[in-house]
Amino acid sequence: MAEALTQAIKVELAQLDLLLTTYTSLIDRVEQQSPDVVELAALATVLHSYYNGIESIFLAVARLIDGQAPQRNRWRRELLAQVARPTTTRPALLSSSLETCLTAYLAFRHYFRHSYAFTIDWARLEPLVRELRPVHAMFREEIEVFLNFLTRRTDES
Repeated sequence: MAEALTQAIKVELAQLDLLLTTYTSLIDRVEQQSPDVVELAALATVLHSYYNGIESIFLAVARLIDGQAPQRNRWRRELLAQVARPTTTRPALLSSSLETCLTAYLAFRHYFRHSYAFTIDWARLEPLVRELRPVHAMFREEIEVFLNFLTRRTDES
């Protein structure tokens, strides 16, 4: 189980890396000038896709290690909180500071899912886009710690 989870996490991490690599030039460009409506829609899609990839990792951990994922109305918020807390079978996946950062991306994901692309406001999107690469670096670093835990767990079995 730990090996399958490790592989699933690595696949998602590779996809997240590819997502950011694919849109690097756009992210660089909007650091110099405000995006037009098409670029805004593209950036919103990137943020939405990014959080979905992270959430896939969280769901895999919740199901395979914790034995359950939240299923109520606010399951996405509950899932983020669940994986940010240690259990008897695993350490926390995230620091509290990263959990706080990711809460903003989760909130944007919800906003994006319920908005028309042409209504997306750069002022709302800009801080998330500007912090995406540092947040991703922090996420990767913290997930690597978790992957090391999984490796040790596999080696001990």
